[in-house]
Amino acid sequence: MRFRWTPQEGRRHAIPSELPDTTLCGTPYVPEQRSLWQEKNVWPTCWDCDGIWRETEGILPWPRKS
Repeated sequence: MRFRWTPQEGRRHAIPSELPDTTLCGTPYVPEQRSLWQEKNVWPTCWDCDGIWRETEGILPWPRKS
């Protein structure tokens, strides 16, 4: 499954590429028109979405434990 990242409720959430109803962490997804150049274009990552995305892609969790 392919994912993309989008700002939602003040965080950068992962959503499936097809039009979703929720983000990976379960936050309701409401598409919005945003001008990322006029607004804050660096959003903090939703760690729940990040963990689910990494598990799906077979990527080790971050931060990695030594």
